[in-house]
Parts: sequence; structure tokens; C-alpha cells
Amino acid sequence: MAKLAKKAPRNPQKTGKPAPTVRAYEGVVAKIRLLIEQDNLGPGDILPPERQLSQRFKVSRHSLREAIRVLQEQGVLAARQGSGNYIQAASQADLVRALGFSTKGSTRKLFDLFQMREMLEPQIAGLAARFATKEQLDIIKGYATLVEQTEDFLEGQKHDQAFHEAIAAATGNELLFNVLREINKSMLPTATSPVERHRRDQISNHGHKRIVAAIEAKDSIAATEAMRLHISEIKSEVI
Repeated sequence: MAKLAKKAPRNPQKTGKPAPTVRAYEGVVAKIRLLIEQDNLGPGDILPPERQLSQRFKVSRHSLREAIRVLQEQGVLAARQGSGNYIQAASQADLVRALGFSTKGSTRKLFDLFQMREMLEPQIAGLAARFATKEQLDIIKGYATLVEQTEDFLEGQKHDQAFHEAIAAATGNELLFNVLREINKSMLPTATSPVERHRRDQISNHGHKRIVAAIEAKDSIAATEAMRLHISEIKSEVI
């Protein structure tokens, strides 16, 4: 891609952009989603009791109940009197669709999406560092190279998504892979000028190199931190 003078990532607080207000229950929604993914819960499985979840997430019962209500409205959970809250989707594919959402026309949803990525993808990278085979590592490296060498922005976005999905595939966890793929479908290009696009390309490529190096070294802690920093840097550019 064309070389431009490197600029530091923008700080949203210095640009006058107000940070989206996060209501307490919205953070709990993200935590419950992550619990479903990490514990590999599927249709018909029951969530832990409210008291246990409240203690685990260190949140009030009110915030927890609000989060559960939202997830019920989204079709992820269903309440059964006297039994608790169950995963409602009829199949894994339905669950993945319920966990995903479109960011079109909503800064709030885009913020939520990045919040979910910040919680999910660092753990995925850490698992990939532990379990990736040489063949899977080669695929991850190949997509990182394609992202760096592709000049077309939209084509580069596709390769970037494939890079992240290849890392998820390397965990060996099919549900994690499917959820991340659904998240990627929700991501829409948001850079509006060539300068923004080139700056983001530079930031993204540096992040990819750190992630690849950590996975290749089988350093789970470094891979987790590299992905956390990568998502945070891209988030600061987009929101």
C-alpha cells in the first residue's frame, strides 16, 4: 500500500467526540454473551442462577435482570417458570445469528460490537497460540501478508476479516469461529478518506505482525495482549 507519513492514532477525547454512554446492564449483556461462547452453551442449556451470575460478574441483580430481559428480546434466552433461563435458539446456527447484529446506522451498536470483540478476540488469540498447527499458522501469515499488500481498501477489509477468522479457526473451537465470523459480517467499512484509510492500514499491519509473532512463538500471554492492543487501536480509529 502507498506509504504516508505515520500519524499517531487519534484520541477521541481530544477530537471533541463524546464517548458513548454505557449503561450498567449493557456491559452485563456482553458478559453473558461471552459466557455462552466460552462455556460452549447451546440450545436447551440453562444459564447459572441469577445469584451466581450476579456474584460472578460483580453486578447488581437489577442490572443482571435488565441484561437477561434484553437477551430474551433478542431471541438468545428464554425463561421457564421455576427453572431459570435457557438458551432459546433452535440450533447452533440460530444461536450464532442471535448473537450477531448489524452495525448499520448506529454508533451505539458499533461501540457494542467493539466491546464484544475486546472481550472475545484476545482470548481467541491466546488459544490460537496454544493450539495452532504449522499449516494454520501459514494460513494466518498468508492473510496478514495479503492485508499488507492489497491496495484496494474493501479487498483489504475482506483479507483482514479472513485473518481474524483464521486465528479463530486455529483454536479448534467451532462455536468461537462461527461467532467471530458472524461478528465480521456485521462490520462495515467506516474510513471515509484516503488519509484515514492509509493510517488505519499502517496501524492494522503493525498489530497483525505482533499477533503473528506471538502465535508463532506459542506465547499465549503475548498473543492475548497483542490482540487486545490491536482491537483497542482500531477502535480508537473507528469510534
